[in-house]
Parts: sequence; C-alpha cells; structure tokens
Amino acid sequence: MSDPEKLGGFKVLKEAVFLSPAPFGSDRCLPVSLFRILAERKINLPYVTCVMENSGRWQVNIVVDFKDARAAHRLLSETLNGRPDQQSNAAILSIFPHRKKPAITGAVFEAFVREGIHPKAIAHSPSAISVVLEEPLLLQASSALFGPFAFGAYRTPADWKLAQKGKEKLFKEVVASYQEKHPKVYGLEYQDHQELLHITLAPSNMRALGAAFKGVSRHGLDLTFLVASRPRGNTDAMHLCLPLTKAGSNKENIAHILDPLQIDAHDPVGTFSMNGPHFGDRYGIVRDLLNALETAGVNLMGLSCTIASITGVVPSSQLPRTIKAIQNCFDVPSILKTDRKYE
Repeated sequence: MSDPEKLGGFKVLKEAVFLSPAPFGSDRCLPVSLFRILAERKINLPYVTCVMENSGRWQVNIVVDFKDARAAHRLLSETLNGRPDQQSNAAILSIFPHRKKPAITGAVFEAFVREGIHPKAIAHSPSAISVVLEEPLLLQASSALFGPFAFGAYRTPADWKLAQKGKEKLFKEVVASYQEKHPKVYGLEYQDHQELLHITLAPSNMRALGAAFKGVSRHGLDLTFLVASRPRGNTDAMHLCLPLTKAGSNKENIAHILDPLQIDAHDPVGTFSMNGPHFGDRYGIVRDLLNALETAGVNLMGLSCTIASITGVVPSSQLPRTIKAIQNCFDVPSILKTDRKYE
C-alpha cells in the first residue's frame, strides 16, 4: 500500500444552501443579469460554477448562506422563469493544496465512492478542491480522506473534529465592509494550449473516475479546470481541462477508461485563475468579471468561483482580450503564464 499523499488540510463552510436552476440562455449572452440581480441584493456567493453545455445553454450552480437562501431562490425563479433545485442542508468541504495533480482529485473520488458518498457538486480552484455535499455527511466525508491523505495539522479524524469546535463561522467572520472600485487580486495566472472535455456519465461509472484521473496523472498532465455536478436527470456531468500534448487530444484515453455516455472535446482553449482577499465573502465579484468579459466580447466557456478563487475557460484566441478585460476590472499586481511542455 502506497504512503498517503501529504496535504495541508481542509476547511468547512456549514449552514449553506445549494441552488441549481435548469439550463438557460445561450453562448451569445453571458449570465450577467442573473449575477447582477444577486449582487444588488448583496448576496455573497462562496461557490459558483457556470459551464456552457453542448446544447448552447448555461448550467449554473451556486451556494449561498442559509440566511440568503429564500431571497436567492426567489430571484433565480423570477429571473429564469423556473424554480431551481435546492439542497437546504448543504456544506462545502475544501481540500488543499491539490497542486493541479489529477491523482489527488482521483483519490478524493475513490474515497467518497468507497463510503457511498455522492457530492452534489465539485469544483477546482487554483489550490483547493471544493466539494458540495449534504451537511450530515460531512464527518463521514472528512473521515474518508484520512485513508488516501495525511494532514499535518490533523493526525486522525478525531483531531480534525476537535479543531472545528468554535470555528463553525470561519468562512463568515471576514466580510468586506467596503466596495473597492477595482477589487484586488493577488495575481493572475493563465495557461494556453488546453483542451476542454465535456463528459456525461452514468452514476455507476463514478467508480472509474479515480482510475481515469490517476491515469492522467501518470502522464504528468496538470488538471487546470474541473466542474462536476448531477444536473436534472440521472446522469453526472463533468467538465475538465487538460493540456494538449504532442499526441493530440486526451479524449480517447479518458473515454477508454470511463466508458462515458457522451464525451466532446473543444480545443485549443486557455484557462485563467486568480485569488482575491474578498472573493468568497463579498458580493458582486462574479457580476464584475462577467460584465468585463461581456464588454470585451469574450466567449466564456466555463467558470468556477470557490471560496477565494476564480478559474475560467476561454478560446485560446481570446486570451489576450480576456487578460486585458480582467486588468480593466481588477487590481492585478502580476500576470504569470504557467504553460508547461508535454510530450
């Protein structure tokens, strides 16, 4: 048996509500109006994913604090003319740092499958994997992580549970009381020559995800974008970005392991990511970014905003205008291209 992967730790956001409206809109119209309305009501969004499906419609998932749930549900219903699916007793479990290693993501999936845990949604940030699940499953899910992983701060699940006492409001204590003209970020990273894969799976195929990600990891590839959820219907949807290699697309290798119901590839695409001090506890961040991208004529393909990070996917040809749009919207002290060469 291999030694556990050493990680930094994990954090929890409780008393949350998960909302998932039916797919809506089109690729010619970013979902700006939806997030503008939520921002006007000063509703903080610690978790947001937006992905353009092959149908040309947006699949959006959001998490809000329990106190904002009724207002957010009403606004989604009125704006999109349909009641969103809702999971009231939700929590976010964020594991860090994953260092963009697919093997770590694969080990998370395997740990949850062994325990019979099926998350409502999963998304990557530049450093963490954020999992949305039912709050009653939180202790079981966190305990499952102590098999494949070792956490320096917590030697056992009991140590972790003890450390949570008195910290239930950890993600809610620091709320910005002001609105910067240009929200601050710590830095902007981007990667070119990526491939976006849209994968539809039967729930029974979730067991193969661990093997698929570990197979990708053996090729030394970084996982630069990941959003997964179970939209309406009995299938799982996963959207991920991997680097293009000299061998070309990753589609056949992934399909061989997963046996998906459907898999589609789009390339070349670019990904960008940034962290900010108020991204997870301040309303309006997603609205500001989508406004900037819409004004610049950027065809956004995917976006994930988890806790304090944002990751997005755009066509490669639009990376320069995307970066300029972000600079016009945010205070960006540094820009770093992090492409690696793959065989």
